[in-house]
Amino acid sequence: MGLVQRVLEAEGISTVSLSMIPDFTRAVGVPRLAGIAHPMSRPMGRPGDADGQRAVLRALLGLLDAARTPDAYLELPFAWPETPAQARRGSDVSPPIADLLKRKPWLLTRLYSGDIPEGP
Repeated sequence: MGLVQRVLEAEGISTVSLSMIPDFTRAVGVPRLAGIAHPMSRPMGRPGDADGQRAVLRALLGLLDAARTPDAYLELPFAWPETPAQARRGSDVSPPIADLLKRKPWLLTRLYSGDIPEGP
C-alpha cells in the first residue's frame, strides 16, 4: 500500500493508512498513518458494528484533514472489546501478510528494512 500511496501523493492526492502493526507499516514509508489496536483482519472494527466502523473512518479522515504534510502518525484511541484469543476464534480469515510471514519468516527483517520483495 505504501508504494501506491507514494504514487498518489506525487500526483497531489493525499492518502492515509490504517494499520494494526504501525511500526511495520511506517517502515515501508507511508505518508500518513493511523495505528489501531485491533486484531488482524478487523482494522475497521467488529463485523456488524456500523457505528464503530464509522468512528474509525471519521478518525482516519480527521487525520487526513489535520495532517497537511506527509510523515504524520496518530495512534487511534479505540480499544478492542475482546481478548486476542477471543478475536482469533471469531475470525477464520488470515491476513495475506501473516500467511506470507508464516511461510517465509526470514522476510520480516527485509520488510522492516524497506527491502520489499517482488510479488509472486
